[in-house]
Amino acid sequence: MDQTLGKSLKLKSKKSIGELFEASQSVKAFPLLLVYKPHENLETPFQVGFSVSKRNFKNAVARNRIKRLLREYFRKNKYLFTLSEEKQFLYMFIFIGKTMPSYTDIEKAMQKIARKFADKI
Repeated sequence: MDQTLGKSLKLKSKKSIGELFEASQSVKAFPLLLVYKPHENLETPFQVGFSVSKRNFKNAVARNRIKRLLREYFRKNKYLFTLSEEKQFLYMFIFIGKTMPSYTDIEKAMQKIARKFADKI
């Protein structure tokens, strides 16, 4: 599997994001929350978005740094969230912590959330 996170894999549609938050399930592994929803008619196995609260991180630089760390880990390990070609999902990773994480913190939380997600599905 390639290690890119192309444009088609990013969750951008307001309609899809609205659907995701209306009828979704979630998995929590502090400092991350994964909101997901099975979806049909996607061209790709999944679409993913990343979010950091403006309430907890006032500076856009800090928010962007956290999102960059999340995207980088997901890009390298997206096989953990690709279950099969038949099942398609919408994912939203939300950072709920209040302190700036390191890459190892993100790595541990993402691995834990991937295990919980696989157990739930």
